[in-house]
Amino acid sequence: MKKRLAFQKAHEDWTQATWKSEVQVVGDMKDFTYYPEDLRAKFHQLRSPWTYMTDAERKQPAFQRPKRWFPKKDWKRTKKVCVFGFTASNGRKLCFIVKKPWTSADWAQEIKAKLAPWLKRTFPRKATFTVLLDGEKLLHAPIAKAAMTEVGLSCVPKWPGYSPDLNPQENVWAWAEETLRDNEKDRDSFEVFQERVLTACRDYPFGGKLVGSMAKRMKLLLERKGANIGK
Repeated sequence: MKKRLAFQKAHEDWTQATWKSEVQVVGDMKDFTYYPEDLRAKFHQLRSPWTYMTDAERKQPAFQRPKRWFPKKDWKRTKKVCVFGFTASNGRKLCFIVKKPWTSADWAQEIKAKLAPWLKRTFPRKATFTVLLDGEKLLHAPIAKAAMTEVGLSCVPKWPGYSPDLNPQENVWAWAEETLRDNEKDRDSFEVFQERVLTACRDYPFGGKLVGSMAKRMKLLLERKGANIGK
């Protein structure tokens, strides 16, 4: 919490315009889960919002979601799609699937092959760029830092660890998850699901507001005295 408040202090005077001027893009990774057709109905039932409960009812066993939605043998049949997504201050988006296992060397290659060219197309008058990324070690390994330096890319400094609530890209994931589940079909193959994931992420309609939303997040962070802001 001290590190989160220190980060807020360093940016407390930054307005929406300042954030959009100083930070060109936010980025994050997200796993989306593919459920085979025979598991999908149960998944949709369990994930639907439960409403019309009193506070007392929420604590009753009948209203509790199971900690494990599927037996282990069924869970092994699900598959993950990991997406790396970036949203620029002008709302443009870059999304691509990350194949696992994924290393810092792979990330360094993606910086040069995908992220840097996209940034140059998105901001043709700029030679250097700043990206907001979480503190995952793989993303900040020496080989990745070298690749960033080579293409004129730097990260927002002193990002506080364990702070997904402060990363605006998380908003894309929440919206994409809902859109994905609304549009998926019972007989979708895993390959079709992958394409639907990318489409849902790219279709997020409020991209132009994400970088600027950091100003509001900093105010909420101060009001919460460094605690999670729930965004």
